[in-house]
Amino acid sequence: MDRSDGLALLGSATVGPLVTPTPALLESEPPRTDDGLLSLRSEPAPPGRRRLVVSDAAGQLELDLPILAPEVTGAPPGGTPVGERTVLVHAPLAVGAAPSPGAGSTDLVVLGNARALWSDGLPFVRALGELRRAFGAAPIVWAPRVALPHRLPLLAYLGVDWADSTEGLLAAARGEFLDPTLGSLDPGVARREHLCACPACASDPPGPLAVHTVHAFRRAIAETRTAARLGRLRELVEARLPTEPVLAEMLRYADRELGSLLEERTPVTGEGTRSYVVAESLRRPEMLRFRRRLLERYRPPLSKTVLLLLPCSKTKPYRRSRSHRRFATAWEGLAGTERLHVVSVSSPIGVVPRELEDVPPARHYDIPVTGEWAEAERAAVGAGIRHLLAHGAYRSVVVHLDPEEYSFVRSALDGASDVTWSARDDHVTNADGVRHLRDALVRALGPAAPVSGGPLAVVREELREVASVQFGRAAADRLFAPPIRLAGRPWFQRLTDGRTELATLREERGLFHLTLAGARRLGTDPPLCVDVDPGLALSGDLFVPGVRAADPEIRAGDSVVLRRGGELAAVGEAELPGPLMTTLGHGRAVRVRHRAHGPTDTPMTEEEPDSGPGPVV
Repeated sequence: MDRSDGLALLGSATVGPLVTPTPALLESEPPRTDDGLLSLRSEPAPPGRRRLVVSDAAGQLELDLPILAPEVTGAPPGGTPVGERTVLVHAPLAVGAAPSPGAGSTDLVVLGNARALWSDGLPFVRALGELRRAFGAAPIVWAPRVALPHRLPLLAYLGVDWADSTEGLLAAARGEFLDPTLGSLDPGVARREHLCACPACASDPPGPLAVHTVHAFRRAIAETRTAARLGRLRELVEARLPTEPVLAEMLRYADRELGSLLEERTPVTGEGTRSYVVAESLRRPEMLRFRRRLLERYRPPLSKTVLLLLPCSKTKPYRRSRSHRRFATAWEGLAGTERLHVVSVSSPIGVVPRELEDVPPARHYDIPVTGEWAEAERAAVGAGIRHLLAHGAYRSVVVHLDPEEYSFVRSALDGASDVTWSARDDHVTNADGVRHLRDALVRALGPAAPVSGGPLAVVREELREVASVQFGRAAADRLFAPPIRLAGRPWFQRLTDGRTELATLREERGLFHLTLAGARRLGTDPPLCVDVDPGLALSGDLFVPGVRAADPEIRAGDSVVLRRGGELAAVGEAELPGPLMTTLGHGRAVRVRHRAHGPTDTPMTEEEPDSGPGPVV
């Protein structure tokens, strides 16, 4: 497996004699053994049976399927063997039914009543969840006769590994022109406007719609794989929602019914910028996780006695934006500014304390800004503010937000003492707005006493909260137990005990990388731990066959601890979520960074900042 996106696993899999890419398209037409694509054909079969053959240039898989009536039910609880390491199942599965022949010996699961379930919506989504919980992540799942080009991204996102072109060819026979972006169109208009440049559409007169349909499917599966490889499959799914209302319906059901599975497969790290445009974007797993971890794991540093609420910015991290740099001039030179807790208010993420601005996805999102807030957005902001007030040590609150646009914030501030709205209107960044902000901060900070321990203590508190969000509060307490020393630059922090490096934090990653010494601080039962086969030498990275157990809370991108025989063996970065490390048959589980008693049992040289070790901060 190369990577996961949603429930899609991008890579290759073995199904009987076939080695297939995932996700893949089965082309329902005569075999095309010269192009290496998967072909699906039907062959004569006795009454009550259906004989299908899936083939590529190297081999073929023969499937002998019973025609069950009624189609919605009728299969045995664990499935019917229909081919080499292949089972046919009908959902819903019986409660507590064990797969047969066993999930470990199954390469392909055929959801025989997929088309009937699709027409009902919610049962289709629930069926995919049942299959994954019963058979695990390793087997290929094929949902016959539900795919159209514009549906392929959603099907892949929901974990359908094989989709066939049968429904598309039937649509072509009815005279429908299928487009991956716009759905079903009038062929006369589409071809008159030269919407497609495939051989059938480019010829004069135009060729058969079936030929065009094949090319539409090929383009759609290529777009799906590309988006998944870039980690942008959810964006592609959301972009396709207008083509057919059932797609939005299915995605809403999936967010509700498969939310835990989707979050499990979503990495904790990110790069680039992701667009959050439609209402469905608010429910993306990474956003829900950030808001949940803020409420469950984060606590405002106790040295912060003045809460300052600011609007977010298009530039990420916010502190680098023109507006936030202008805000910063309002407290420049004031005494006690280390007691100021800067928190940004934004959709769809809610509230973002300054020390978490680099924690994904806070550094990687972009949204349309209209000044209009949906109820779900308001609720996320309100919950975040109430959490800060309940757990912080604030003596006063300064709100530098447009009082009209952000009027909904007032209810979240009920009960807070000494609340000042410093903005008079929506001009929060002009000279008057900044002057009003400075006046409010002068009053709020007052004769603030210096923080015990100085600026170092404040930075330590802030970094400890990053570790809390990443590892949990108990583990962060152990990692930051004295003696602790901080060195480096703001964009590259090094946590040490005065002699040995414990962890490093680069701003572009937003999360800590542990060293062996840091892992030892987490104790004998650390979070995010992977147990390695005692007989494995661990001379390189850790692959799935070498994993004996893995913390189910591990997500791709997490800094993980590797133990072998109960002893610390290495630390590294997870390439797979914990549950997949023990259910997949192959793939890299952990990219190892430092090994115990090995040639890399030292801080890696590329972690050293180019400007030297830097001063203690």
